[in-house]
Amino acid sequence: MIANKITEDARKNQLTVYLPDTRGVTVSRFGRGNLKIGAGVYTYSRLPGKYAGTCPGSSSMCEEICYAKRVVLEGGVVADMWAENGFGYRAVALPDALPPDCRLLRLHISGDFDTVEYVEGWTSLIRANPGVRVWAYTRSWRVPELLPSLERLRALPNVQLFASMDASIAELPPTGWRVAWIDGDERCSRSLTDPFHQAAPYDARAAVQGRVGYVCPEETGRKRDCEACGYCFDGRLNDVVFLRH
Repeated sequence: MIANKITEDARKNQLTVYLPDTRGVTVSRFGRGNLKIGAGVYTYSRLPGKYAGTCPGSSSMCEEICYAKRVVLEGGVVADMWAENGFGYRAVALPDALPPDCRLLRLHISGDFDTVEYVEGWTSLIRANPGVRVWAYTRSWRVPELLPSLERLRALPNVQLFASMDASIAELPPTGWRVAWIDGDERCSRSLTDPFHQAAPYDARAAVQGRVGYVCPEETGRKRDCEACGYCFDGRLNDVVFLRH
């Protein structure tokens, strides 16, 4: 029906329309770029949420303000891709390989680490690709059975894994983790001055009053995107503060 309508319109306007040949074409399980992270960054995401999705460590505030849920409600090819990559503790095989030209990979624009097997799978895949820099923000550090696997993933030299926090989470992240705060959390002060090489490693067992986090420069217009900034994937120390979005 749609093809007939296109053909009729083409004849009427004396246009030639070429329909795509889809033989042998597959849809990648990876995304690539957006206005925030940059065109050169690959992404891998899953359905969000604690109960219907892949976020076992999510908090009440996280569930309330999750921007990724809006994408799912709207539907479309992005939501379909996220569903293909996993939801609701569904056993999903990881991709066999990263895209051949991948140099930057942002895990979980939507979704999170939900099983030991899933975390260990990413650890093996990333270890086999030492030239790819990977970063992610996770609340799954709050799930005791996942923490040992997350620590192994975080220990890889080409991985930066942040413990995501918000005001509804009372406990503190594990020792040594970089932390991603939400602006307004009284346990972290904000700074617009790049502390890339200034602070000592974070110790969650110490008092966190006065802890300084670098406000995401993309969100305040100080940097074009994550790719141009590099703070989260090139830095080895210090926290980041995100505005509510």
